[in-house]
Order: sequence, then structure tokens, then C-alpha cells
Amino acid sequence: MSSSPSSNPQLRPVGSKSPLFQILLCFSAGLAAFRIWCRSASVLSIAPTTTTTTTTTGTAMRRSGHLNTRPSLRRGVRVISSLISRKATEEEVLRRIVGLGSCGVDFLAQVEEYPSPDDKIRTTDFKVFGGGNAANTLSALGKLGNSAQIVTKIGKDPNGEMIMKELESAGVGVDFVLQSDRTPSPFTYVIVDKKSSTRTCIHTPATEELSPDEISGEMLDNCSWVHLDGRHTPAATKLGELANSKGVLVSLDVEKDRPGLAKLLTKANMLFTNSKYPHIFAEKHGDDSKDIEANMKTILLQLPRLQFVVSTMGADGSIAVVRENNGEEEEEEGKGKDNRFLTFRCQAWQIDAKDIVDTTGAGDAYIAGVIHALVRKQSLESGMKLGSYVAAKKLTRLGAREGTPWRSEAIAEVPGIFHVEKI
Repeated sequence: MSSSPSSNPQLRPVGSKSPLFQILLCFSAGLAAFRIWCRSASVLSIAPTTTTTTTTTGTAMRRSGHLNTRPSLRRGVRVISSLISRKATEEEVLRRIVGLGSCGVDFLAQVEEYPSPDDKIRTTDFKVFGGGNAANTLSALGKLGNSAQIVTKIGKDPNGEMIMKELESAGVGVDFVLQSDRTPSPFTYVIVDKKSSTRTCIHTPATEELSPDEISGEMLDNCSWVHLDGRHTPAATKLGELANSKGVLVSLDVEKDRPGLAKLLTKANMLFTNSKYPHIFAEKHGDDSKDIEANMKTILLQLPRLQFVVSTMGADGSIAVVRENNGEEEEEEGKGKDNRFLTFRCQAWQIDAKDIVDTTGAGDAYIAGVIHALVRKQSLESGMKLGSYVAAKKLTRLGAREGTPWRSEAIAEVPGIFHVEKI
């Protein structure tokens, strides 16, 4: 998911003489050189990427991640704080955050402008990064000082080895990464258009996913939080069920419909999504409204376990709808309003348009900021502010992970919202 997705760049057809074909040839040559370099290098210094739906406009974002809230909405912030405090003790802040989902390699080419058919152009930059939504979020959490562990399946190949090294360098545990010689590691070609601040992704998935049989209760030992991104869906559903049975909170990042997603959604306590999925969900449940707030309420009505839904919206910031009063409507004297839900918005963190390099993975970075705050029993309000900051830092660098801040950097730059102690 993307801080804050707002639109999907369109995929373009690949023809044998298309400019995209020429770029892919360039990728292949770059990959061959990169593998040779890998064999001789003892440490890989790379940064990552994922498939989010973020596109930034030329306007500068606002500063400080300010939340527009009415006084009554503060109750909603307390609702979330109490949810976290009921589930987590102060000692659990040091427990592991376990994530299950996509993990791969991104071959990222930056160009001045996406080519017209049959053009020949050159890259202005070429990088090889780790990618995958869950892996990106966990990497950002690791850099912020959390104990993070990933559950996923990759190939037993050079790309797989690169993935493992990069995750470990960000502080992400890889004990539950399964490497199979029956599947290649997933990879994505990413073309970043500097002129329009968009990116085009061409993904090649693994041929073998995690199975529910490969999920065990051991993965949740000393775990305070589970984060899922919707991939490896049957396996994710089983891990979600185990987490539910142990009272471990589950967050889920959803960008689009997937086979098996309906069952997985019932395991989540918190849902992160983009500006498009709430409309998709609501339409499937008979709500043809195009209002995102109304669509998010529909999600909460259909999924009673969920406590809140957060949607990221690119330069427009993010919006949260929180369940109040256990979702039961209470009549207020003289008022006929629906008080089952509370809604509030967080503005995007200010960043000059000229400093925006790449939007890939901004939503994954945003989610990391929110989880970091909630694990520490801070309010959702604090989490949305921190998420906006982490996402904005990501936007200034290529790839999904290189720009996300380290703990020391966040403490120095935003001490007011990056709390390291329990409040």
C-alpha cells in the first residue's frame, strides 16, 4: 500500500521493437553485471522497492502531518489506544513484529520521460533493490528500532541470497524465510518516469507460494503483532487464525481483490489500504457510493473484527475511520446522527516537489510508522503523523527502502512524534 497512494500508472504493452523491450534488454545486461559483482562483494549495499499505487502531483505536501479532528474525534483516538493497551504490555514493545507476505527483487530504471513507441532512450539511473509490500514495511520497522521477522518463500537462487542479505542489513529476522529450488525468487521491472513522477511495474511472481502446512505456531512465539499484505493468501489466513487464537493483533494491507481475500479480511483487527480498494469492496457489497468515507464505513460494517480502516491518498494525506461504541448506534438527544464511527484526516508531510524522486513503496513506509506508534501504545493520531513522516522521507530516494529513516534520524528530526517511551 502504499505514504500514500493515489493512482495506478498504466502498464504498457511490450512488443519486440518497443522502447520497453529495449529497456528490458538493458535490465538484463545490468543484471548480469550485478551478479558478477555480487560474487566478489562481501556486503551488498542496496535499497528496495515494492508495488504501491502512489503517484505524486507537482504540488508540495504540507508540513507536520497535521490531523484535522473535531474534539469528539479524540474519543476515537482513545478507542484505539485502549485496544492496544488491552492487548500489549510495556514489555511487549520489545517483542517481535511478524510479517507474512511478498518479498522479491526490483530492477529499477529511472528515465527522464517514458518513451513513445519505438523510441530508444537511456536510463538516468539504474538500481537493484529489495521489494515486496510486507518486506518493505518490515524493513522500515527494523530501521526504526523494532524487532521484525518475515515469513515468506523465495527461490534458492542469486536473487534469493541478495534478498536475505538486504533484509538482515535492515534488522529483519529471516529464520522463517523458506528458500525453494522449485521456484525462482519474484522480481519486478520498475520504470520511474522523472517528468510525471510515476512508475510502471512489470512483475514476475514466484511459481510456488507458501502453503498453510508451512505455517506453525512457533512463528508467533514472543510476538506482539502480525502484519499481512494479502499475498500467500491461504498461508496468511492460517497465520491470522493462529494470531486471533493467541490474542495477537493483526494488521492487513490490501491494494486490490485477490483470490481468498474475503476470508483473510475476517482475521484482521486493522486494515490499511489505498484510495481505490474501499470503492471496490463497497461495490461488491451493494454500495455504489463513490465517497471514500462511506465506503470505509461499509468495510467496518461488514467486518466486525476490524477496529479501524486507514486509506492513504498520496499528496492528499490519509483518512481513518474508527469503530466507536462497538459499532452500535446510540441515539443522542435532539440528534439523529450515526455515531458508530469516527472519521479524521491527516495531511501529508511537507516535501518540496523537486525533492520527490520515486513514489514506490511510500504506502508501505506509512504503514510502518503507524505500527511503530501503536505497538508502543501511542494513539492512532500519533501513528498517522509518524507514518506521514516516514513516507515523505522514502519519497526522496529511489526504491522502497533506501529513504526510510533509521531510528536515530527520526529521533533527531521529529522528537515530538517519534516517542521511544510508553506514553
